[in-house]
Amino acid sequence: MKFTLADYQADVVEETLNEISIATQRLRSNSERKTAIGISAPTGAGKTVIASAVLEGLFFGTEDSDPRPETTVLWLTDDGELNEQSRKKIRASSDRINMNMLRTVEADFDKAEFGPGLVYFLNVQKLGTGATRHIQTGDGRRYSLWETIGNTIKQRGSGFIILVDEAHRGATDRSRPTILRRILDGSTIEVPGGNDTFRTIVNPPVPIVIGLSATPKKFEEAMRGASGRSLVQVVADVQKVRASGLIKERINVSYAVDDQPSDDTLIRQAVADLDRSDRQWQEWARATGSSSYPVPLLAIQVPDLTSAAKIGEIVQTLTDASDAFDDADSIAHAFGVHTPITTTTWLSGVEMPRVVQYIAPTAISQSGNLRAVIFMQALTTGWDCPRAEVMVSLRPAQEHTQIAQLIGRMVRNPLAKKIEEPEYDDLNAVDLYLPHFNKAEVAQVVKSFMDSADIEVPVQLNPKRMTRNPDVPEAVWDAIGELTREQKPVRRFNSNVNRLVRLGALLDNSDFEHPGGSSYTEESRNVVVETLASVYSQNKVAIDQVASSLLEVSFEMATFDQYSGANTGTIARTAATSQKNLRQLLEEAKRRLPDAAAAWYSTSLVIAGELEWDEVVVRTVALARSAEAREALEAQCGARVESWRRNTAGSVARLKPTQRQEFETIFAPIGSALTSKLGMPETISQKTEILNKETGQVEELPMYASHLYALPDTKLFPDTFTGWEESVLEAEQASGSLLGWYRNPVGGSHALSVHYLDSEVSKNLYPDFLFFHDDGEGGVAIDLVDPHNHSLADTAPKWVALARYVREHDGDFRRAAIVIKDSVGMLLAIQLSGQTDDVLEKKLAVATSKEALEQLFRELGGAY
Repeated sequence: MKFTLADYQADVVEETLNEISIATQRLRSNSERKTAIGISAPTGAGKTVIASAVLEGLFFGTEDSDPRPETTVLWLTDDGELNEQSRKKIRASSDRINMNMLRTVEADFDKAEFGPGLVYFLNVQKLGTGATRHIQTGDGRRYSLWETIGNTIKQRGSGFIILVDEAHRGATDRSRPTILRRILDGSTIEVPGGNDTFRTIVNPPVPIVIGLSATPKKFEEAMRGASGRSLVQVVADVQKVRASGLIKERINVSYAVDDQPSDDTLIRQAVADLDRSDRQWQEWARATGSSSYPVPLLAIQVPDLTSAAKIGEIVQTLTDASDAFDDADSIAHAFGVHTPITTTTWLSGVEMPRVVQYIAPTAISQSGNLRAVIFMQALTTGWDCPRAEVMVSLRPAQEHTQIAQLIGRMVRNPLAKKIEEPEYDDLNAVDLYLPHFNKAEVAQVVKSFMDSADIEVPVQLNPKRMTRNPDVPEAVWDAIGELTREQKPVRRFNSNVNRLVRLGALLDNSDFEHPGGSSYTEESRNVVVETLASVYSQNKVAIDQVASSLLEVSFEMATFDQYSGANTGTIARTAATSQKNLRQLLEEAKRRLPDAAAAWYSTSLVIAGELEWDEVVVRTVALARSAEAREALEAQCGARVESWRRNTAGSVARLKPTQRQEFETIFAPIGSALTSKLGMPETISQKTEILNKETGQVEELPMYASHLYALPDTKLFPDTFTGWEESVLEAEQASGSLLGWYRNPVGGSHALSVHYLDSEVSKNLYPDFLFFHDDGEGGVAIDLVDPHNHSLADTAPKWVALARYVREHDGDFRRAAIVIKDSVGMLLAIQLSGQTDDVLEKKLAVATSKEALEQLFRELGGAY
């Protein structure tokens, strides 16, 4: 791949390739045992990128799976434009799949089978009864597409895989066999020929189906009732998706509370948000040293049959509100009818014509001058527009499903990463305005979000701007700014070789001068080659023995009497390994050794000129099969990363935050956390209402005093708590020494996070409260308190990590407590502060049940 996959993407790719291998083995043992593999990831999580990596792994292999270069893949959708978009994304993502391997099935395609080693893109409408150019034989066409699919299934078996993008579309209706269902399940097809003639063919079911869908439920529904087909789900870890930063952190939903017209007012408010977002992107780029930044977009959704006059009113409002819409191509529409819309606007009292041109949804992201786009229905499936950061829907309240679909297209972060700088945290949000919805109707929209795992983004109802509370002393802000937050590295490095190569490229691209006058990239390659050469010299005899054995293939020739069938003798024979098999061996070496280590080492041997090409190959393969070589590479490359870190630490510290974060991600050893100081912005956005899941109603949040952030007019903070969380807050507020408190958010650059492992998976936890007290000597004492539902399975690993964190930063906290409410309703606490060893951590680690934790709290804790 041309870039490093996010953790969750790499996990899904690895699991999918493993499931394909299992499905293949299952078919070999029983040809009737067919498999459907569902790949599920939320909207914006990069399903096409995941599919690209799966295809690359299929054709070329990975470190853990063998290549299957003869595989044929048929990529199916119900949208030809989506197919072309996916084809381009695959080519942009993969550095091994070339355009010649990606074929679109056009009308001139006329073959008995789909070819090996290729991916064919087909929209299912070309198999419909009206698509005569693709399915009707005669008049120059020899094979119907239905025949091509059936022949390929029969001839290739498990070597033919059908991948269905947006698999739930067109496959869920079992009452009538859709085109997609007939392909997947097999069927009898009447193939039209010339002169109104027909031939009957019988296509078998597809042995292996891969479906891309937003949720496991959707794919399960699509495959329901498929007899004889095992269903396997490969689901992206939602926590990892959120941690990756690819998807926005929250959706802000605003609506009018007065019984009066509000369309124009809220559109103007949306434009103000758009202008603010534009300014923040520019300021962020200057602050971080970024050479480019996104230009945000406003999406406006209108009812069906909206008149040109109404479109003109919207255009007038936009041009009145901001000069960003003065250019003729700054506003466009994406209606089903593609003709331009001529409207009338007024400028300085003069009537002016304005033409709103059509733009295809897939072209929106690349249209730099476009600042607002007007839609009617939901967007094309598969389209996403990270630039669209603000949306106004003028559709009626009954159509909340369409609104949910549209907002789902806007949740991908435009830079494919979270904005970490706290002063620009608003750039991690999407803003939605609903002028025609009241409080009860908004509840239905939010329920659509919450019921649909397509959108794994928290919703903030009627968010308002919270500023720093003037009643909180400045010393509190100084104290919280010194706390350390931990985060697991977002970028996934499979080896120290990957880290070293990436660091070398980053140092060179950041204009760091190499002390030897060479380049860091060159040195990283030299480290790899020299390490492998050293391993060879130390293990020469053993490696040469393996290499020599690879130069020839051993086989036996048995002779049988043609009358009796008796074995009359066996002769051992050898033959020189063919050039094709040698190339396959070299590919094996490239998979076994990380990054491009095998290629660099074999190239160095060729340049040295002491070995023939076949000797170069077998020595490289023998080294790749050596555990000593892989261990030495890890050790030497890891040591060089640490050496470069020490030598460049001062210069890296002076870089812009975004550049510095890239270095810190590489510097952190594999599996360890990144650390930084907690950054507190001047303002934050906070919801003021919440959806009551029991009643289905939107309710105002209660207000609390002394929070670090508050509404400017009331100095109060809106929030909601569980019963025991509120009891903890009441106890702290009653102490008489409280200067302020902070409800630690889940995620965001202003959240105190602690890294932990849950079943070997890296995650972040967020303790609930920070309380700031007068220590009686003019200073500030910080108390960390984490009340938690201890019946949850993740309680033990979270609290083990929190105990470790407090022990490592013991001087930062006067008191750190974990709190539960036991079976009789009493609040119990264990103090984590003051621990000098990991004894408490070990006791928490084995308390893996609710009962065990309560017993531990009775032994070591006390009343809160």
